[in-house]
Amino acid sequence: MKQFKKYLLLLPLVALTSCGYALDYIVKGNTYNSPVFKENYYTNKDVSLNNAKDGEIIEVNNFITDINDISSVDSNFADKTISSEEYGQKYKMNLVDNLFNYGVQSKLFDGQMVCGAQNGHPELAYQLARVQTNPDGFAIRFSKESSELDYFVLQFKATTDRPTPTYKLNSYDEAVYDRDIFHDSIVHLNINLYTKDNDGIKKNTFKSTIEIGNNKTNNGSFYIFYAFSFKTINISLSRVVGFGLDFTYEDDLVEWNKNQGVNLDYALMLYEMFLPNTTWQ
Repeated sequence: MKQFKKYLLLLPLVALTSCGYALDYIVKGNTYNSPVFKENYYTNKDVSLNNAKDGEIIEVNNFITDINDISSVDSNFADKTISSEEYGQKYKMNLVDNLFNYGVQSKLFDGQMVCGAQNGHPELAYQLARVQTNPDGFAIRFSKESSELDYFVLQFKATTDRPTPTYKLNSYDEAVYDRDIFHDSIVHLNINLYTKDNDGIKKNTFKSTIEIGNNKTNNGSFYIFYAFSFKTINISLSRVVGFGLDFTYEDDLVEWNKNQGVNLDYALMLYEMFLPNTTWQ
């Protein structure tokens, strides 16, 4: 009986660390887990951030898109390789404070950086492990403030709402994409970090252009490990009280379908966000 009780205690932990974990433990209301693509957009913007003043606007060109290059922003990993699973468990933000444990957005802070297809049906797994957003993005307010930031990490994918296996770019060129829907894109990403000072809240925007796809990244599964160091871009940022993002994109598949009279949705699938080596109070 004691052995049986021990396994019962492990059940919630297993659920929370697998691709299809039950959000009932941490979320009340809409969990954005519908098999219908368009029903999963998380676009909430905390009203307390609506009137944020403009802060820093920084073009970030010196960023990495592969975890194997992490030593360039974090010296702790010099001459050492680390897997996504190890990295996620080391730096997940719900380890540092319970404020990251609640709400739909808590999926960004649980350390789960990847999620593959289950039983051949990727649609059954992806929406359980990520926060999906459209170009308008979202913004969330934290209940605590950060120390000075070291570096920023976001793990994500970009995708359309249904596969189109074959399409013609022009009369001479044809491209074929895999059934996972992920394909070449260009994303103009705005990371918004909200800081607090004596004058109120400021919205600081870090802008990057990221090329995504088999010929653009080292990861054929299209997960993008996007990271940059604040020291490298010569900016000091502390007292962070909120996070959000928005984006624009360029995508030949979307454009081709539009010319055929079919409008595809385009989304970012956000799996994890980190602010490593940061404390909160």
